[in-house]
Amino acid sequence: MTKTRRWSLMAAAVTIVLCGWVPGVLADPSSDHQLQVLAGQGDANAQWMLGQALLTGSLGTRDEGEAVRWLQRAADQGHALAQRDLGLLYEQGQGVTQDRLEAFFWYSMASRQDSGRARLRRDALAETLTPDQREVIVARMKAWRPKR
Repeated sequence: MTKTRRWSLMAAAVTIVLCGWVPGVLADPSSDHQLQVLAGQGDANAQWMLGQALLTGSLGTRDEGEAVRWLQRAADQGHALAQRDLGLLYEQGQGVTQDRLEAFFWYSMASRQDSGRARLRRDALAETLTPDQREVIVARMKAWRPKR
């Protein structure tokens, strides 16, 4: 193995550990605490990140119910990735009761912010809904306002 290749592999390994990509590994416990503090203060991006971490267990703990709570708080503020992820959770029934209408709503909200993945899932779900169901969601979307 060349010296350059060895350094590249070492750099990749350090990046993986420091970014928390290895489940159950937390490179810096203070960053976990800071993420929780920011999420608790209402930072939508921190709420989304904490929700993702709790879904995957990347902070050492896996808790779908708590993950949904944080993702919901971020989605309610208009965070597109949290909205998309909530759509996925509702579509799959992961951490919540499976609900195609709720999934359609959150995918629709995320697709307003140019989320291509959400748009694809929304369009696929739209084919399974009645026109009346779609009307209800459209009315809900018109009335929706972000919470701060």
